[in-house]
Amino acid sequence: MNSMKNMNSMNKKKDKIICGSVKVGSRGQVVIPLEVRKKFDIKEGEILFVVENGSRIELVKSNILKKALDNVK
Repeated sequence: MNSMKNMNSMNKKKDKIICGSVKVGSRGQVVIPLEVRKKFDIKEGEILFVVENGSRIELVKSNILKKALDNVK
């Protein structure tokens, strides 16, 4: 946990924080680090959307995306 805090303090850039790393498995699966799941209250079975943002990919909780889309109307 301390190594994660050290990594975060060294890698802050505006609102971006490196929260860890993941390895892609043979079936394309990744495991979201426990600290991140706790921080963002991500539960087992919850739906996350994969969003392309320029040259990045983002995981967005379904309720957040729904709120954003509701505001577009």
